[in-house]
Amino acid sequence: MSRWSAGSTPGSVKPVYGARYPPLHENIPTSPSRSIVEPQHRHTKFQDYQNSVSDAWDTRVKVDESLASASAAKVLAAHAAGKNRDEEIMPPVNSAPTKNSRQQALQRLAIQKEPLPSSMSTTPQTGNPIYPKLPEISDQPRSAAPAMSAPPHGGDRDQTRFARLRRLFSNGKSSGRSSPPVDVDLDKLREDCWMGIPHKLRPQAWRLLSGYLPTNAERREVTLQCKRDEYWHYVEQYFHSRFEDGNAEIFRQINIDIPRMCPLIPLFQQKMVQEMFERILYIWAIRHPGCGYVQGINDLVTPFFVVFLSEFIPQDVEVGSFDVSQLELDQCQLIEADSFWCVSALLDSIQDNYTFAQPGIQRNVLKLRHLMSRVDRPLHKHLESNGVEYLQFSFRWMNNLLMREIPLRATIRLWDTYLSEPVGFSQFHNYVCAAFLRTWSKQLQNEKDFQGIMILLQNLPTQSWGDREICELTADAFSLQSVFDGASRHLSAQSASP
Repeated sequence: MSRWSAGSTPGSVKPVYGARYPPLHENIPTSPSRSIVEPQHRHTKFQDYQNSVSDAWDTRVKVDESLASASAAKVLAAHAAGKNRDEEIMPPVNSAPTKNSRQQALQRLAIQKEPLPSSMSTTPQTGNPIYPKLPEISDQPRSAAPAMSAPPHGGDRDQTRFARLRRLFSNGKSSGRSSPPVDVDLDKLREDCWMGIPHKLRPQAWRLLSGYLPTNAERREVTLQCKRDEYWHYVEQYFHSRFEDGNAEIFRQINIDIPRMCPLIPLFQQKMVQEMFERILYIWAIRHPGCGYVQGINDLVTPFFVVFLSEFIPQDVEVGSFDVSQLELDQCQLIEADSFWCVSALLDSIQDNYTFAQPGIQRNVLKLRHLMSRVDRPLHKHLESNGVEYLQFSFRWMNNLLMREIPLRATIRLWDTYLSEPVGFSQFHNYVCAAFLRTWSKQLQNEKDFQGIMILLQNLPTQSWGDREICELTADAFSLQSVFDGASRHLSAQSASP
């Protein structure tokens, strides 16, 4: 006797009764009985249960194997294409921190008097990393890749530019001989890095794009060593003065801001890392008395620090939980010096953002307002009709370069593009902010009061942002720059008047 009824058909479902669904027949009790089921009724109840789950496929039904195989192949191909894209351009992003982890981080910041000890584990992490890793750059030719994994959309173009970058930085290693380094064409390097840099090549590419390393190959090693020695000479010369009357207030503010930096990432809560940041920020402030240290500058060091740290740790170890004390002292000194010089180059391009009254930020906020009045006038009117001033939400965008709005891994990917633009941090960032604001245009217009708009702007759902979102953001920003850059009359106050 078959377990299933002879008249059942594939997909047939019989009603299941419960608290939300009353029975269709009067002989079925309307409320579950709490009494113990007697033995003589157990068989009947089992039969009722068996009948209620008779939605199984009948084994006598013929299945078209070719059709099933074709459908399965399409599903697997679609899944593989999406997975390859995520793995090739950027790994799966971290999920948003849970409520408990946020509370623990805030509690730690409230009571923390000393940095966390360097006791972080370096075992491979099962979670998703904070460091965006583009395709693996190996010395093997492309033909060694499996033929079955078809590249996703744009994959051929990516592989072509990755191959050019690999040849540029390989110095003949792929051919088995030691060839001298070659001079770098900065314009071509910017073009190849604009859409993202492979993680193994990112440290060297960032040094060149920041102007820290010269493009001339003969001067590269000598310049690098001289600049690193120069930084430690500054430390020896100035760092001892941090407790003097004229500098104590600067160092006190640095000490306040550093423990607040990235509280959910254990890397930045290590005592050794915080001491490195203290030296970087204090030396920069002493060498730039016109602006000194301003809150927010500490955030701008973190992408450089993570990128240069990635050179010295295994690929299977999560950067955000790596114990820096396991590195050699020389390696830590190289990371610190390189981070100092690269963030110095960045700040030199936007230094008026941090001078008295921060005129650079004021000017950029005004440009953003004028730009939005042209490219998204409904949103612009909606913000102004609800009393929302651009300065109220975009000041942080300009001061921290959107680092407080998007995850650190997305910031690193965004800075690939910023560094590939000749004026990425000073001018292109304005168009990125406009594109970023336009991304949330519909959601913002659905908010009908000042409070709702500001709450959304201060808590934008970007926790899962990765390479795809940054590519779309920078593409929109590039289109805006192509239209409005250099056309000052289009962004004049008269044309922007509501």
